[in-house]
Amino acid sequence: MKYKITFLCFMFYLITNCGSSDSNDDSVESNFEIELFYTETVSIDELVELTIVGNEGFREVKASLDDSFDNSSGTLFFEPETTHVRYFTFDKLGINTLYIKAFNEGGIASVKELNVNVVRGNSLKINAVEIVSFSNIDNTWDEEFAETDINRLADVFFIIRKSRAFFSDGEYNFTGNWHRSHVIENQGDLTWDLSEEEMYVGSGFPLNFLTADMDEDGLVGDLMLGREYNYFGFNEFDGVQPETFTFNFPDIDLEFIITVEWPD
Repeated sequence: MKYKITFLCFMFYLITNCGSSDSNDDSVESNFEIELFYTETVSIDELVELTIVGNEGFREVKASLDDSFDNSSGTLFFEPETTHVRYFTFDKLGINTLYIKAFNEGGIASVKELNVNVVRGNSLKINAVEIVSFSNIDNTWDEEFAETDINRLADVFFIIRKSRAFFSDGEYNFTGNWHRSHVIENQGDLTWDLSEEEMYVGSGFPLNFLTADMDEDGLVGDLMLGREYNYFGFNEFDGVQPETFTFNFPDIDLEFIITVEWPD
């Protein structure tokens, strides 16, 4: 009887372990992996073509400026193919890093790092902005102050907006605030030194400009008088590379001057 019980226990052990082994065989770990193919050196504002290749089909891709993906551009969904192409632009000199995360159909993720060396190319550097005039300049913008009070004058700032490509299908599809200036109170000397800001832009690349009056409590007076963003850019004139560009928008009495530095 003792040997029969031992034999039965041994058979039970074999059966249960075989069942466990079969169960493990059903859950095979995925070896899903992506690779990134791109030009490693590009110029300011040049479209970077990124080809994402997986060793199996994937449906979801994210792009982020940090590996936590807190600054993710969001998620793009594709058909479950093994190759996808997206486009990006960069405007900071030196190594620019981007992180790509892709998911296969089973939700397994693969993360890769993209490092692009950005060179100046034909880009200009913006060194200064001066606002010469705007509607109702030298007059009251803050009506809570008396006409003899200097505080009635506009507290002026400007914003330059720049189109970019981020996770694009080949278009410059994102316009964001590229630079927001500090506020010059009571109209002051409306000149901003930007020489330390490292603001590079491709020759002829279109930018947007707006300017406003900053009131207390964060309220803003529109010095653009409701006009949409005004486009401007920098080009040579008959082979001449001017150091300053003057832009006029007479319908809103706006004039500003931008000082630039051309590449060597």
